[in-house]
Amino acid sequence: MPRVQPLPFAHEIQVALRAAREAGATALQMQGGITATDKADGSPVTQGDLAADEIVRHHLGLAFPEDAILSEERPDDQPRLGNRRLWIVDPIDGTKDYVAGANEWAVQVALAIDGDLVLGVVDLPGEGCCLLGVPGHGAFIIDADGERPVSLAEGGDNVLITSQSRRNREAVGLIRAALPEFREAQATSVGVKAWRVIQGRAGVYIHPRSIAEWDVAAPAALLIAAGGNATDFTGGTLRYNTPSGRCNGLVFSKRPDHADIIARIQRAGVVLVP
Repeated sequence: MPRVQPLPFAHEIQVALRAAREAGATALQMQGGITATDKADGSPVTQGDLAADEIVRHHLGLAFPEDAILSEERPDDQPRLGNRRLWIVDPIDGTKDYVAGANEWAVQVALAIDGDLVLGVVDLPGEGCCLLGVPGHGAFIIDADGERPVSLAEGGDNVLITSQSRRNREAVGLIRAALPEFREAQATSVGVKAWRVIQGRAGVYIHPRSIAEWDVAAPAALLIAAGGNATDFTGGTLRYNTPSGRCNGLVFSKRPDHADIIARIQRAGVVLVP
C-alpha cells in the first residue's frame, strides 16, 4: 500500500533512500571474500565500508551542501556543532557479520535537526529490504513487493537482545539476573536489532555502555516511527549532534513497561560501563 499522506522532508527522504540503497547494493556486490583491517580504535573496516561511505556522502553533499555529516568512516568535523542539520551515517553497521558473509548488517542514514531525529533509513541488503522511519509519521518497508507501512508485530515480548562485547560482560550478566523471565537472542547490527523488535522477534535490546550516534540514530528513528521506545540507559531522551557524538547507552523496546524494565536494571545495580 503506498503512503496515504505525503511525508514531511520528502526531498531528504528521497535522497537518503537513494543513497542508502545504492551504498547497500555496492557493498553487497563487494561482500564475497572481503577482508578487514583494524582502525586505530581496534574496530574493523573494509573496502565495502569505505565505498558505502563515499556513496552516501556523495549523495548528501550534492543535495544538501550546507548540512553537516557525522560518519563512522571520517574524522569528526566539530564545526557540525554549529549546524542545525546533521546527517548521521554508519556506512556498514555490523562489519564483522559483513566480513563473515552473513546477512545481518545494515547501511544507516539519519537526519537530526536541532538534536532531534526527523528521519532514519536502515537498508538491509542481505535481507532484500530497506526500512524508513519518520518519527510521528510512520515506518515503511521497501522490498520486492513495493513499499508499505510497518508497525510493531506481535510476539517476542520476552526475548532480550544484549550487547556481546567483552567489555560489557559483567553488566550483561547483571541484566540477565535482573530480567530472568527473558530468553536471549543474538544480533550484531543495531539496525538489525531494531528491526527484530519491530518484527516481533525480540521485545527488548539493551546496550549498557556509551555508544556512537551513528550506531543509534537511524535504528532509533525507525523504531520510534513504528511505535516502539528508544531511550538511553537511564530512560532519558536520546539527543544527537552532541559534542562527544555518543549516546549514554541504549534501551530499545516495544513493551509498555519500558520504564519498569529500566528501573529493575537499576535496582540490580547495573551502571553504565565506562
